[in-house]
Amino acid sequence: MDSSVPPLRKEILQTPIAIDLSSMDGAVRSVWAYNFAAESAVFHQVAPRATHVALNVQYPGCVVRGDGRNHYKLTAEERYQIIRANVAMLRPLQVGIAIRTNDGRRFAWEFNLRGFDIASPHEARDTKSISYLAGCGVDFIRLCWAGIDGFRLRWLLRDSGLFRARASWATFTGAYHVAYFVSMMFGETLPADVDTFMGMVRKLFGSPSVYDVKRLAKEHDKKCVGSLVDIAKQLAVVLPNEGDWRSKPAGRGSMLALLAFETLKQKLGANTEKYRDELCGIQAI
Repeated sequence: MDSSVPPLRKEILQTPIAIDLSSMDGAVRSVWAYNFAAESAVFHQVAPRATHVALNVQYPGCVVRGDGRNHYKLTAEERYQIIRANVAMLRPLQVGIAIRTNDGRRFAWEFNLRGFDIASPHEARDTKSISYLAGCGVDFIRLCWAGIDGFRLRWLLRDSGLFRARASWATFTGAYHVAYFVSMMFGETLPADVDTFMGMVRKLFGSPSVYDVKRLAKEHDKKCVGSLVDIAKQLAVVLPNEGDWRSKPAGRGSMLALLAFETLKQKLGANTEKYRDELCGIQAI
């Protein structure tokens, strides 16, 4: 095989391409280093068909909390600087990607990332967040030795055709999810100001860019508030095969955000477009 072909592409090309996607519809795929090549082959088949994509990033909490002023009294720039400081200090743990394809099927992947060392006293984290995530099923010990290198995931997402599909992207309370994702996808620290950051967001996601489910839910109904699970219940959104999702927080979060986004987009119609790039956590929503 041509030595100019990147190593991951070689692995994918060596993976059988006759993949039956019908049994994968509505299921979450847990991805580690050992099955990354096989799952990459599946992802390459699904990604170019994407019409809607939802993103969820799990990270070890927040360690920078600002100067004590009320969150809603801060400017967008001040809120962004807190996010930027946390992203610089903390490592993402999981990336959840849920996709709706042009034939109406839905797929979800939970990519478990290498890098965060739970045993290191020098690894920044919020202890309450670590306890919460452990209770949700995040295997911190396994991440250290069996997780995926971030650059491999970055290469997969860029090579797969996901961004070229020009899908609508969604997230929930999306500022941190998008900030970690932008930093990972560009392979660099976040820019110094919020306007440049939003420019990177638009460059990465393209048109029609990204929507925040929390923002859309509030526009749909002022009483449609709370956590993603709360909003999903109010919208009568139900996960397929609910029991399969309980120990997969990033996969569950991405699929719930996808289903909620689809429901809200249908309810809001053309008005949905007015709220693109409004990320809760940067905007005071």
